[in-house]
Amino acid sequence: MGTPRVKISVSLPRDLVARIDRAARAEARSRSRVLEGWLRASARERAARDLEAATIAYYESLTPEDRREEEAIGSASSTAARRLRIDDLARSGSRRRRRR
Repeated sequence: MGTPRVKISVSLPRDLVARIDRAARAEARSRSRVLEGWLRASARERAARDLEAATIAYYESLTPEDRREEEAIGSASSTAARRLRIDDLARSGSRRRRRR
């Protein structure tokens, strides 16, 4: 069973209702489902923008010492990743198996 639904009432301009109706017909969905999809997409986009802004703020707040440390960690991680031979491990069967 899905998430419980709550009915609300909103007032919208006629042109927007017409767009909702066109989308509902084209997608064979109800107005509610169309609006839900639009609202969820908008919320995801907003969350992505917020995350990007927070990431930028974090990196802009780093001291020169913090930046050097970040660069060193990034360089070490890249070097370690280049040394991985996942395909070779799979062929040789030398991967550890999980205990059950």
